[in-house]
Amino acid sequence: MKEQLLRYLEATRTEQLQLLEKLVLQSSHSMDKIGVDRVGAMIREELFPCDLQLSVDHQDEYGDNLVFSSAACASLPAHLLLVGHMDTVFPRDSSFNFYREDHIKAYGPGVCDMKGGLVTAIFLVKALHSCRLLKNIPLVFICNSDEEIGSPGSTALITRHARRSLCGLVFECGGTEGEVATGRKGKAGFKLHILGKSGHAAFSQKTGKSSAILELAHKVIEVEKLNNPRKNIVVNVGRISGGAAANVIAENASAEIDIRFVTDDDGQFCLKSLQAIASQSTVSGTTGSLVPTNSRLPMMQTDDNLTLYYFFKKSAEQLGIPIKSELRSGVSDANTIAACGIPVIDGLGPIGALDHSENEYILKDSLLQRCKLATLTTLEIWHHFSRTNVLTEPS
Repeated sequence: MKEQLLRYLEATRTEQLQLLEKLVLQSSHSMDKIGVDRVGAMIREELFPCDLQLSVDHQDEYGDNLVFSSAACASLPAHLLLVGHMDTVFPRDSSFNFYREDHIKAYGPGVCDMKGGLVTAIFLVKALHSCRLLKNIPLVFICNSDEEIGSPGSTALITRHARRSLCGLVFECGGTEGEVATGRKGKAGFKLHILGKSGHAAFSQKTGKSSAILELAHKVIEVEKLNNPRKNIVVNVGRISGGAAANVIAENASAEIDIRFVTDDDGQFCLKSLQAIASQSTVSGTTGSLVPTNSRLPMMQTDDNLTLYYFFKKSAEQLGIPIKSELRSGVSDANTIAACGIPVIDGLGPIGALDHSENEYILKDSLLQRCKLATLTTLEIWHHFSRTNVLTEPS
C-alpha cells in the first residue's frame, strides 16, 4: 500500500507544482473575501473527485471556511484533523504578484505560507483516495480563511473539530533544515494608551508639560526591558502614534505591543508587568491604560507531541529526507489545537523561508518530499490508533 501511495505521488509531481502556481497567482489577502473564496473554489474543484463531504462555514467579512470530511467520519467517533489556511499577508495591489521558478526554488506570495502547505495536504488526501483509503480513515481537512490575522472567524470552528480529534496536523511551511514544529510560543498583543493634557508648547515651561508622548517614551523603555533571552520571552513595541503638531503638547499617544512566551506562567508575568507599567506614571498629569488586542496560548512541547513527531521521524528516515523537531516563535492554528489537549504537529508543508517578504520561496523538490512524508505518516498514525486506541511511540 505504501509503495502504491508513493507511486501516485511521484506520478503527480508536475500536477502538484501546477496547482501551487495556480493558488499562488490567485491573490488572497486576509481581508479580500473575494480572493480567498476563489482559492477555496480551486480547492473544492481539486478535491471534488475524492467524494468528500463538504461543509461551508459562511463568513460575512472574511472568506468562507471549508471543512472536508471523509466517509469514515460518519461511523467513527474521532478523526485525524488536517488544517491549512488560504489567506496571505499580501494585498491585491502588492507588487509581489507573480509566480516564478528556477531549477531549485519556486517564488511567489504565499508560496510557503502557506499555499505550498495546502498543496501538500490536498495531495495527501488525493493519494489516500487513489488507494480507496478514505472509506476507512476518518479524516477532516479544514481550509480556513483568516489565520494571518489571528483566525477570528475560524478559531471556534477549529476548536470544535479539534475536540473530536485523535491528533492535529498543520501544514505551515517546513524549516530550512527539515524542521517541523513540536511546540510554538504563545502570543499576546496589547495597545498601551496614554492620556496627557494638551497646550501650547511655547508656554510649557510656565504651564507644565503633561505630554502623552513623553510618558509613552518612558514606558516604551520599561516595556522593552521585559525581554528575557534566558526565559525565551520576546517583547516588542512595534508601532507608536500620538500628538497633533510639533508646537502642541501631546494629549494622546499609544503603542502596540507584541509578546511571545513559552509557558502560561511567563505569559501571566508579562501581563502583570505591562499592567504595572501602564498604571505607574513618570510624567505628572498623565495616565495610562492597557487594552488586550489578541492572544494565543502556547503550544507546549508535550510528550504526546514528541511521540507524534516520532511517527514523522520514522517515515522521514524511510524516505531518506531530513527532519528535525523545533520550538517555533511564531504562532499558528496549531496553538488553538494544542489548547484542546490533543497532540499536534505543525510545519508539515514544503521547506521554505522568507515568508511575509517579497523574497518568499520554497525548495521545489521538498514539495513532493513533504507530500510523501505527510501521506505515509498519516497512514501509519491511523493504523496505530486503530490497533491501540492510544498514542505510543512507534516501534
